[in-house]
Amino acid sequence: MMRSRSSSSGGPTSFVTTETRITVESFDPSRHDRSGFSCGVPAMDRWFSASISDQIKRNRLRVRCAVADDGTLVGFYGLAAHSVDPTSAGALTSRRERHPIPAICLVALGTDVNWHGQGLGSALMADTLARALSVSTDIGATAVVLDVLDDAHHAERMAFYERLGFAPIDPDQHPNRLFLSMKAIEAALAAS
Repeated sequence: MMRSRSSSSGGPTSFVTTETRITVESFDPSRHDRSGFSCGVPAMDRWFSASISDQIKRNRLRVRCAVADDGTLVGFYGLAAHSVDPTSAGALTSRRERHPIPAICLVALGTDVNWHGQGLGSALMADTLARALSVSTDIGATAVVLDVLDDAHHAERMAFYERLGFAPIDPDQHPNRLFLSMKAIEAALAAS
């Protein structure tokens, strides 16, 4: 069971387990050794290990890392600005919507295989949603959007996100693209 303590200043967030304190902080290649990290999805591990630094430098992505009290990187998530075409997002649009709908994209979320099943993914998701809500007050964003990886664990991932309230943007055309509105995020965080 994890308990979280969020930072309202945008600084690190802490999660505490019965054995380990986890801090979530902005990615820093000099402090966050990715070489031993594996979430169990080889393509995501390669992306996380080889591509995020370049994407961060090009302002395409921001990554937050979950670090155990011994300095081990145990999880991460990446967020990016995004927009959704109103013609392919019936669940997000209002009548006569013509312009792209601003959103925040959860590009990726991963936990090290040694931490699977311990609540770290849910704790990182809570941090993700709180950060997205905070950012949306400054830039305007309607929802958090994500694409569910379609692999052998697809059904588990879909169930995880659906339990959190995510729903398909367009079930017929894009069943793996999910969203959670900022209003729903705000209500869920206020209730917790």
